[in-house]
This record gives sequence, structure tokens and C-alpha cells, in this order.
Amino acid sequence: MKKAFTLIELLVVIAIIAILAAILFPVFAQAKASAKQAVCSSNMRQLGMAGQLYLNDNDDMWFPAFTNSSQAGFAPQQSWLGYDNNNGPLSNAYYGDDDKAATGPVQPGIIDSYLKSEGVKKCPSMPGVWQLAYAINGFTSTKPSAYYITNPSAQGNEYSPCDKSERIMPGGYTISLAANNSELEEPSSTLVMWEHEAAVPLCNFLQPFDWVDSPPDIQSLRDHFHFLHRDGSNTLWGDTHVRRLVYTQLRRPMFSVRKDIFN
Repeated sequence: MKKAFTLIELLVVIAIIAILAAILFPVFAQAKASAKQAVCSSNMRQLGMAGQLYLNDNDDMWFPAFTNSSQAGFAPQQSWLGYDNNNGPLSNAYYGDDDKAATGPVQPGIIDSYLKSEGVKKCPSMPGVWQLAYAINGFTSTKPSAYYITNPSAQGNEYSPCDKSERIMPGGYTISLAANNSELEEPSSTLVMWEHEAAVPLCNFLQPFDWVDSPPDIQSLRDHFHFLHRDGSNTLWGDTHVRRLVYTQLRRPMFSVRKDIFN
């Protein structure tokens, strides 16, 4: 007669399996999250290389965050990265809504022709409805800030590579003037873009506040620096390297082409 498992033995085996599952499932989840973060870093690196190709073809000028467009069938404003900007009306000087699903064709972005595929615009951790996962550094010399009362020499001199200054066009939309690459005093310490959730792929969320070494402890601002990867965000820098940052690691000089204004 064959010996069968007793009820107690079966319960012990089930308990052991349950314990192992409880231990291993979080490990698998962390491994999956790390894989997604690696893919996102690779995508962002490709965006950085596309930006460098644009520099080579345009007299060492950075691509503007937004510019005029005469492309038939699209809004008169063209973004640095392409999305369906006809899926929403002009709002706050920008067309479209890139964290909403596309309802029509994508207007090609300024650097889109240098990209291998549309897929590099997306992070595998972002919600599926988003069109884009990244925002360009929108610090610009033409916006006000409480910080300029503390440091008047920074006013008009604090700007990102792709948004040196801005101009409102007769139609009510904004265009950007970009910086020359020679203006970057420390490319490896200058933020170009980061992961983000916003209506358009541009953000200057920390420019209006008076701070230097410690960003404001405001939850809505923390959320703005969108945490798609375990409380952190992938970031792209002026020398095309990519690294993960958390909100508290941000420093104001990172957002500025010029560093001398902080001395």
C-alpha cells in the first residue's frame, strides 16, 4: 500500500511555499522595477544623443523647448519632442495635453528626426494614457522669482540650455530661444530634462521659489518631480549622462546654464 501525505505534512508544505512566495515576490517586483528604470535611462540617453546631433547640425545651438510651426494640420507651436498637440486647446500659452491620450496624429518634435523610434519618448513605468514621460528644463531668464530679491544678480541670468528666454507670439502661444553650447559653464552639472507628468514637456516648477541648497518642502512640488522609479526620477544632463535623483538632492544651480551667479 502506497504511503500518502498526511494533512499536517501538506499544511507544512503549503506554509513553506507561502513563506517563500512572500520573500521572493518583493524581490521579483524590485527586479522588474529596476529593469524598467534601466530601459527609461536608455531612452533618456538616446534623447540626449539626439540633442547632441541637433547641436552638430545647428552651429552648436541647443534646440528650443518650443518654436513656431508652419506644419499643415498642426498647431502653430512646435515642441522639442513630438506629441499630439491638437488634442487640447491653447492653455497657459501651450497647445495640447501630453499626459492625455492622443486623438490625432503626432506633430513631429524638433529633435524627432534624430530619434530611432517613438518608443524612446516613453518610460515603461508611466501610465499608458500618457504620450510623453519627459519634461525639458524650463528655467528661463524672462520669468520672475522670489529668489531674485535674495540674489539680484541672478535675475535675467538664470536659464536652461533650451529655454534661455521666452516670447509670447501674437496668437498667444510661447516660443523659446535656446542657448549656445559654449554658454554651459558646467555641462555635467546642468540639468536638461527629467521624468515628469505635465500637460506639456516643459517645467520650471522650482524657479519661482526662494531657495538654493534645499528645495521647498512642499508635497505638490515633490509630486511635480514625478517619482516613477521608487521615489526617484531619471535625469539627463548637459554632457548626455543620465542618473537617478530624489527630490531632496536637487540644488538650484543644477537648473542654470550659468553657475557664476550663485557665488
